[in-house]
Amino acid sequence: MTRKKVLVVGAAGNLGRRLIRAGQRHGHEMTALVRDGGAFTSRLTGDEPNDVRIVECDIFDTDGLHSAIEGQHVVINAAGNVNDGKPFSALFDHVVTAVERHAAVEKAWFLGGAAVLDIPHTRRIGVGLPFVPAIYEPHRVNWQRLARSTLDWSLMCPGPMTAAQDGETHDALRVSIDAMPYEIGAWARFAPSIALSLVLKFKLPELIVSYEGVATVIMTNLDPGGSLSRHRVGLALPAGQRGVKEGWTLGQRGPDG
Repeated sequence: MTRKKVLVVGAAGNLGRRLIRAGQRHGHEMTALVRDGGAFTSRLTGDEPNDVRIVECDIFDTDGLHSAIEGQHVVINAAGNVNDGKPFSALFDHVVTAVERHAAVEKAWFLGGAAVLDIPHTRRIGVGLPFVPAIYEPHRVNWQRLARSTLDWSLMCPGPMTAAQDGETHDALRVSIDAMPYEIGAWARFAPSIALSLVLKFKLPELIVSYEGVATVIMTNLDPGGSLSRHRVGLALPAGQRGVKEGWTLGQRGPDG
């Protein structure tokens, strides 16, 4: 992979900081778009690279956002939270629209959620099923927005994310295209909605991945026209592993944001 200029929108967040770190470890020239450069710098740990370019800008400052995108090969949007509802989709649309106006951008990554992935063997997604909180509906809205775009986009759709444990590797995750990253059997196409919901609940711990793992998958897939281009991307732990996110409840913001 050639060295690229990469802009991370929302770089001060838990995922954003890991994206900056992963990008520089892969040899890319990283730019962090944040509202408060001082706050961003204070959250960096001692082992993080310190040569990142920092741009202070409110995402809804259109001129500032366009200026930050200018000259970038890749834009990654890690800003916002689905719990914010319609404002989250407004932010998402604003960033997509801004990136669309820069023909030099080769690749754009956006963040969604597992609830917008297809259930294997069906044309159903998690959003809309019984017991799946309606708060995840913006992920469907955002995916539909991307589907109308001509960008070379990918929509990362992880489950709950946690900080990596010491010694954890990030290159063994199961990666899927458009569908949940596990197999549940062809019977699913005939199953009632409530049965699909119960399977989703049972399988959810397999989708609890680390921020570092998500960042690694994104940073190793920055070339345009790749296998993940214009697809939703699912992630799961290696087969047989199940994760835990302490203090998190389905439909609520986690304790680490």
